[in-house]
Amino acid sequence: MNWQTRRRRLPHARGTPIRSRSSGSFPSIDARYFEKPYYITPREPIGQEAFAVIRDAMHHKNMVGLARVVISPREGPILLEPMENGIRGVMLRFAHEVRASEDYFASIPDIALPPEMLKLAEHIIETKAADFDPSMLEDHYRTALVGILRKKQGQLPRHVAPVTPSTENVVSLIDALRRSLKSEQPKRPPITARSKRRSAGRKRS
Repeated sequence: MNWQTRRRRLPHARGTPIRSRSSGSFPSIDARYFEKPYYITPREPIGQEAFAVIRDAMHHKNMVGLARVVISPREGPILLEPMENGIRGVMLRFAHEVRASEDYFASIPDIALPPEMLKLAEHIIETKAADFDPSMLEDHYRTALVGILRKKQGQLPRHVAPVTPSTENVVSLIDALRRSLKSEQPKRPPITARSKRRSAGRKRS
């Protein structure tokens, strides 16, 4: 997300430089305070030089910045760190939002583990160790849902192409109208021998 789309200046906001433990890593800040990361870029071409100066100065001094920013619409602390050609910002939780670990871990007793058991566990961890790969963060729920939707989509009837009318059975419109008109005309009764005699007698008289 580009931070520039939802930021505004604070009247008394100030940044604080913090020394980092090593190049390319966050300073000694507890990871429990990390919340959401953002990509920060210069908003306009006129600000690219100032942006580059701040980014490179933090990189050369092996420092990150701590500032405050307003993002939809609440103010909060943000950690700024050089990242490639830009700056990475990580929103931090407030101090009162992070609970003390003693409230949860104090009841866990200290257990003296057998050395052999500990070495076996360490060996298993070493054999399972691997470099971090973002593909490990797969959303299995989303993958399963997409699979179900695609399966249902395959069961739907396929789109039938429109049928092209055949030119073999073309009926002339004028002929059809003539046949229709002819069928609506009243039919005359057939002339029989008796009717012929009656008509002849009428002519004689």
